[in-house]
Amino acid sequence: MANPKPLTPAEQSRVDYLKVRRAVTSADPAVIEVHPDNPFLPDTSDDDKNQIPLSLQGKPFKCLVPRPDVADETTPTPGAIYLTFDGSQIDETKYSYTTPLDAAVLKIEREFPAGLTGRSGKHELGYVVRQGGNSRLSEPLECNVDRTPPAVFLPPGIPKEVEEGLTKKYLDDNDYVPVKISEYGEMRIGDFIELYYGDSITLAELIATFTRDDATSEIVLKLTADQVFKLGEGKHGLFYKVIDRKGNPSIFSPSVTFEVVLTDAPEGLLPLSIPLYDSVGDGLVDLKDAQTPLGVGILDEYTHYLPGDELVVTYDGILQVAKTINDFPFYVDISFKDVFNNDPGEKTVAVSYQIKRGSTYYPPTPISKNVDVDLRKPGLPIDPDNPDPTNPNLALVTVQGNSGGTVNTLREADKDEDVTVTVNIYTDAKEDDTVQLRYAGQLVSAADGGLITIPDVIPTSLQWEVDWSVFAAAGNGDPTHPMAYVIGHPLNDNVDISDPREVDVLIQVDTVPDPEFLHLDPDPDLVNFLNCGSLRRDPNQGVVVEVRVPGGELALANQELMFTYQGYTDAGGANPKPGTFLEVPYTPTDQEAAAGFIVKIPYAPILATLNAWGRVHYTAVINGRDTPSKVHGVRVYMVVEGGTCPLPT
Repeated sequence: MANPKPLTPAEQSRVDYLKVRRAVTSADPAVIEVHPDNPFLPDTSDDDKNQIPLSLQGKPFKCLVPRPDVADETTPTPGAIYLTFDGSQIDETKYSYTTPLDAAVLKIEREFPAGLTGRSGKHELGYVVRQGGNSRLSEPLECNVDRTPPAVFLPPGIPKEVEEGLTKKYLDDNDYVPVKISEYGEMRIGDFIELYYGDSITLAELIATFTRDDATSEIVLKLTADQVFKLGEGKHGLFYKVIDRKGNPSIFSPSVTFEVVLTDAPEGLLPLSIPLYDSVGDGLVDLKDAQTPLGVGILDEYTHYLPGDELVVTYDGILQVAKTINDFPFYVDISFKDVFNNDPGEKTVAVSYQIKRGSTYYPPTPISKNVDVDLRKPGLPIDPDNPDPTNPNLALVTVQGNSGGTVNTLREADKDEDVTVTVNIYTDAKEDDTVQLRYAGQLVSAADGGLITIPDVIPTSLQWEVDWSVFAAAGNGDPTHPMAYVIGHPLNDNVDISDPREVDVLIQVDTVPDPEFLHLDPDPDLVNFLNCGSLRRDPNQGVVVEVRVPGGELALANQELMFTYQGYTDAGGANPKPGTFLEVPYTPTDQEAAAGFIVKIPYAPILATLNAWGRVHYTAVINGRDTPSKVHGVRVYMVVEGGTCPLPT
């Protein structure tokens, strides 16, 4: 056999070219590669492959196009590479070249425009090579864009005991609270769970995290004792959110809330205390009790009391406003309206209390007792909005003295005769009701004409003839005395009381203790002489003359009295001496009004009187009227040989 003839270099080149051509026509371009700057997430067994993370979605996305085999063509040929997204060519990504492509170019970096990878779903990345007018499309690279967050529906789970309140004892026994993450929609490997604890989403603290390594295992995190003590007592909550491995965050879960109490619970709570019910002995809440008002509470301090504890009372089904306990005994006043509660009685109502600390109530079952109530009263029905013992709907009495003077006015001319009191009959008066007058705070007895019993035939008006001694005993008004009437009935001891009629009473002369100059000359031949020996020195006021007012009139206490000094040129006080008038104010204390006091008159008007006469007096308000004292007059003599009195030191 003959040996084959060797190929010339030109022939060998053509053979190599044909091999390349045959290779190009028999294989598609290589699959596009993802640039290391924006890699896919690692694949997991429970999710679509080639996931683009949320942080890269919608942004420009870099890829590497492998060097096309046809780019080695030695004959200069124009070529271009275009990226494709879901099979569509993206013109703006064109990469132009002319063969042969530089041998150093092994991968060509290109970039998918912003926005393409922001679309949810499965997508194909690729490219097309156009060279010499011929096109070949690469095999696609599948990628996935997931923008669906995990679906959180349920709150985290905690032990039943903690739902009812997390206590110091629980933490002492367990060190932490186990918190179960409830199942949620779209659970997948790589989910990142954040557990929060606090009062609200904005104020809560991240306390634990966990990354899923499977989609089926139960997840239990811990709320530690340190975390509980850091936030302290009160009503707090636990909630969580889930961030999938792509970065899609769920909404926050519903919270599970519970009361946290880190102090020892109140103990030794006593039975309910209602003094007006317990202590009176009648075993009844009557109208007067309700008007007082009725107090409900606790008598003595309980074990583990803490400042800030509140007393919560429920009366007849009506929850009262919680009050902070600041002392013992401690009571909540029940309003008249709540005691009445649309039913005057007779009735039995339940009353209870609890101690509130934070938002926890102790004991869980209130301490209670039943109370008998009877608010039935004579006359008009109860007005629940008027707790005042007096009833403004009752007519006022009219008072007439025997002298026939002005009504509702008593003067000395009326003395020693009966006083007539009249009033129109009240609504719903009934047989055997009693109507008794009350004058100057005292009930008027039947013997003194102050009591009427309603007969079987109801009169249109009532009239009392009241003995004068009742008015004489009360004395003058201030300037009035009140006259009202009290209606009773046989059913119980409840009464209805009218508003008072103010009666102007001036039936005797009011007096005040009389002032007296002190230190007058003791010489029996110099009676009522105010002279040099009468002067005194006060450390603050200088030289003065002292005037004493005896004690005994308590009405003088704490009212400003005006003492008046006046000099006269005559003993009878008819002719005032010019330049000698002076008013000196003084306000006695309670003790001074009882025991007496001294007022100091400055020396100036006394010196101006010189050798004449002087008088002092004052006026006080007694029983609402100006009441003057008697005048004390003296002979003033401030003259000595060669001048006036030497001043005391």
